Amino acid sequence: MSNGSSTISGNDLRRKSRIPNPIAFLEAYFGSGVKMIGLALILLTKTWSLILRGRIDWPETVRQCEMIGLKSFLVVGLTALFTGFAMSLQISRELVLFGADTAIGGVVSLALIREIGPITAGVMVAGRVGSSIAAELTTMMITEQIDALQVMRIDPVEFLVVPRYMAGILMMPTLSVYAMFIGLIAGINIAYGAANIPAATFLDSVKQTILERDFVVHFLKAFINGTIVTTFACAIGLSTKGGAEDVGIATTRSIVWTMTMIFVFNFVVTSLTYAPR
Repeated sequence: MSNGSSTISGNDLRRKSRIPNPIAFLEAYFGSGVKMIGLALILLTKTWSLILRGRIDWPETVRQCEMIGLKSFLVVGLTALFTGFAMSLQISRELVLFGADTAIGGVVSLALIREIGPITAGVMVAGRVGSSIAAELTTMMITEQIDALQVMRIDPVEFLVVPRYMAGILMMPTLSVYAMFIGLIAGINIAYGAANIPAATFLDSVKQTILERDFVVHFLKAFINGTIVTTFACAIGLSTKGGAEDVGIATTRSIVWTMTMIFVFNFVVTSLTYAPR
């Protein structure tokens, strides 16, 4: 009997040990999140200190502009095109029902400039470029290439992060404008096909609706998105150690963090810059 009771007691203890502690889980989860944000802020501060001192490797920056910008044009363009198709189709049909078909151009262009353009470019670059940066830097950490740079007295932030950051903040606004332009073309075609609105009427509504501050918001969001993608991807890559498995983990973390922060800051900027028209 005593052996049986001790066996049951041992099984109960093992079963209880497998039950997750929600407080410990939340503490570990939010603790790692705060640590990640802190690492990104520290890295961003050091990056800007190097930029302000003119320590920029321009040839490498140009190469990174090709990797981040030129090679993202196709995927950003396709995404913006079909996003513009879907959004314009829905908006056109609804406004026609309310007899406000002449406002289609203004509504579509406002959504493209303030929201869809920056979000589309930011999310696609985060998925294509952010994950690549994190995987590349994590591999360099695992293979001790970062340690080799430090032994040779080469600053890893200056050598690896600054060119990628500069390319990110230079190319992200370009990609955002490109996404906005492609979405606008899609909107013009859908408005004509679904609501029989001529291109001239569509563009006239755009002129009456869009203000200069809308473009300011557009470029501000694009700049922030470029900062988020490159900073978090580099911070994750330079802080990950271990083996080959950690490359995949770093890639996943980069995508999750960059996309989440893009949507968070998109809302923050929208709420701070909102004003009645």
